[in-house]
Amino acid sequence: MTSNNMPHERPVVLAIAGLDPSGGAGLQADIQTMTALQCHCISVITTNTVQDSCRLHLSQPVTAELIDHQLRVLETDFGISAIKLGALGSADNAVVVAQFIQRIKAQNPALPVILDPVLSASTGGQLGDAALQQSLIDDIIPLCTLITPNEPELSILADDSSAESAAIRLAELGASVLITGGHNRDHDHNTLENRLIMGSHPSGHPKRWTIKLIEGEFRGTGCTFSSAIAGYMAFGLPMTQAIEKAQDFVSYAVENAYSLSSGQRVPLRISRPES
Repeated sequence: MTSNNMPHERPVVLAIAGLDPSGGAGLQADIQTMTALQCHCISVITTNTVQDSCRLHLSQPVTAELIDHQLRVLETDFGISAIKLGALGSADNAVVVAQFIQRIKAQNPALPVILDPVLSASTGGQLGDAALQQSLIDDIIPLCTLITPNEPELSILADDSSAESAAIRLAELGASVLITGGHNRDHDHNTLENRLIMGSHPSGHPKRWTIKLIEGEFRGTGCTFSSAIAGYMAFGLPMTQAIEKAQDFVSYAVENAYSLSSGQRVPLRISRPES
């Protein structure tokens, strides 16, 4: 074991997500995060975007046929220890990804699958339509270990304005739901709260974490958080422990964020806090 209580072996994590040419979010954030955690990230692009640090100009999904081909090639070559899903681009893409997850989980039922249900860019602009949203409900979420929506994403997916009620509805599909607190900030106490609804017991009391609020606007924090959870679970950490370590990773990355342009600041994802 290393000084960070992580084994020397380098697990393979598959990131299936969209491309952000500005490097602030999407696959670049996934790859940086997993590399910092000493994972090897293999990746499949689901949607190409025209995007800068200030806004999303255009999103164009990759064909489902190409994604299916990429996934079939990768699954025959690598032993995958975890899967992270981000923006999927289209309902057709979601169906192909779901079929892939079913195949790989038939060989490894305990494989962690983490979904960050990205429906819009943090700078504005949509990354999915109603058909994709329905496919996430029908095809993807029932196959996931954990999903990490913020409150607006929860409201859209579950058609429920109450965050915890919406989370319970999604957890009843089988996945645990971590309500991320970036849109639920307590500025009086400089904190935000993450809440976990367990898929195995959706009606139980949620587990809560209070996180120090770091003021400012940051790019790709949701991508970073979900990728860190996937990375830690790839090493075999239990889900709640992986969440706690991922929270520390994101806090460190945001505290050390940097600016490259007039847009949102970019979290420092190339290193991790010592623990």
